[in-house]
Amino acid sequence: MSSAGTSAIAPHIEAAKRLLRELEEQAEIALRALGQDNSEEFLTAVAGRDHTLAMLDAVVEALAHERGSNGATSTEADPATAQLLAEIARAAAGALESHDQLATQTRRERDRLSSAIQRNGRPDSVANQYGLTSKLQRPLTISITG
Repeated sequence: MSSAGTSAIAPHIEAAKRLLRELEEQAEIALRALGQDNSEEFLTAVAGRDHTLAMLDAVVEALAHERGSNGATSTEADPATAQLLAEIARAAAGALESHDQLATQTRRERDRLSSAIQRNGRPDSVANQYGLTSKLQRPLTISITG
């Protein structure tokens, strides 16, 4: 790809890198919000990620179109284009790593909550035993003589 082709894709590369950094930031926000009593921040971060992914999809589509319209193939990439593509690959790897961390922590939190719900539904043997002993009828009158 010529230097003109490289300059044509450079804005798309920069936009993609910015969106990938946003995805990482949103993953960090979602991770911090995970497990808190108020899930609104987590849901907002996930919705933001969905929106950012849609924007990233459009940027990648434009990048592919731009590269295709210049007749570029991977074997024809000049060093400047190769460097830009390497930068976006590194940014994508970081975003993917943060996504994997978020997915792992979300599964752990889901499993923890599921386990808590299941435990809540089971009778507690210690509480049941205590409940049986505390249900003994005691006289409701007071004795003055002892």
